[in-house]
Amino acid sequence: MGTGQFLATPDWLNSAFVILLLFIVVNILTANFFRLKSEIQTFWSFNKVYFLPIGILIGGLIATSPVLAGLATRMTTTNDLTLNTTFTATSIVVTLAIVTWEELWFRGIFLNYCNKNLSTINISLTIGLLFMLVHLLNPEINLLKTGLTLFFAGAFLTIVYFYFKTIWLPIGLHFGNNYLTIDSKLENHWLLGNEGYFGTIILAGLFFIFAKLTLNKTNWTKLNNENKKGYS
Repeated sequence: MGTGQFLATPDWLNSAFVILLLFIVVNILTANFFRLKSEIQTFWSFNKVYFLPIGILIGGLIATSPVLAGLATRMTTTNDLTLNTTFTATSIVVTLAIVTWEELWFRGIFLNYCNKNLSTINISLTIGLLFMLVHLLNPEINLLKTGLTLFFAGAFLTIVYFYFKTIWLPIGLHFGNNYLTIDSKLENHWLLGNEGYFGTIILAGLFFIFAKLTLNKTNWTKLNNENKKGYS
């Protein structure tokens, strides 16, 4: 990733596309080395690309949930809102390339190999922690303020990756959250600001819901397997 950022590229080629290509190659090589060809065919299947727009919609709702809560409680009005997005083909494609290589970094196919020996929930919590800590590379970030949000964002994106068995949903969620943002007079509010705790609560709630669903699915699978053994 670091090498890709420093490569000299033509003016028409954004470095994000070079990094994306590198991550695609690395993931394909990983899939071959760890015998994950069936997993990459499942989790990267274009038959599941419909999850992309669904994720964009839900990600946008998560990103704008503090503003929506502010409108619902009349702490802000529509006159105070500013759409912080430039809807151009270039910005959309570049943003999509960036979030895709970020997803291939944090939700790379190697996680499927880890999932053979570790539980989905443990992997999700680990990735959430790594996602939070990697932001220490940004000197302007305040982890005391945004750490929990980053943690639950990483954990949530990972658990839905496994639950729905597709990379397209995390890409959509990530894109919608990053691209569809709205500024308001509550921007610095401790709860309803862009970096407030309302988003943290939403992400934590979604993570725990899918953690519960994952546990139920795991227990149901184990029960079915035990029943099959009992009949054999």
